[in-house]
Amino acid sequence: MSSLDDLVASIRAAVGIKAIVPGFDPSNGNESSKFLLLLEAPGPQAASDKGIVSFDNNDPTARNLRDQLAEAGIQRSEVVIWNVVPWYIGEEDQSKIRVARSSDIKSALQHLDELIKLLPNLECIVLVGAAARKAHVHLSITTNVRILSCHHPSGRVRNSNPASFSENVLVFKAMKERHSVTTYR
Repeated sequence: MSSLDDLVASIRAAVGIKAIVPGFDPSNGNESSKFLLLLEAPGPQAASDKGIVSFDNNDPTARNLRDQLAEAGIQRSEVVIWNVVPWYIGEEDQSKIRVARSSDIKSALQHLDELIKLLPNLECIVLVGAAARKAHVHLSITTNVRILSCHHPSGRVRNSNPASFSENVLVFKAMKERHSVTTYR
């Protein structure tokens, strides 16, 4: 059992039996990752499909994220994917996720801090979507790791903002090419 599996077990124990806390995708870099991609909360596919947060899950968000990372040249071994709120916050029948509230995010931050401590090679955190960005101030205070943000890769965001796909690819390329970011004076 990995330290990330231990973290998931600890979160499950803390939030209770009714909460669904998917695990980490063993196909990703996980503990050895340089990049942490933080989304909002597990969707219905992560809660029911494989029981893991993965860009192999059968939904548009996972597919778009996988395609964006591939286009940016990011390897699976370089990333760990997680959620600011690591438990499912949707309908009981897992048909639809609801938006993460500030109270959800606040109650999940301690678990995020625990995760970051388990990633010794971490170089960059990418806050994926508006809800994940609510953790920015907390992360800015608690870690020295570089923090970037991008659009959520959902089909809804992509349909309403067609440029979001290519803009995310640019963010992921900047994440990988640490010194390619222009400094303004």
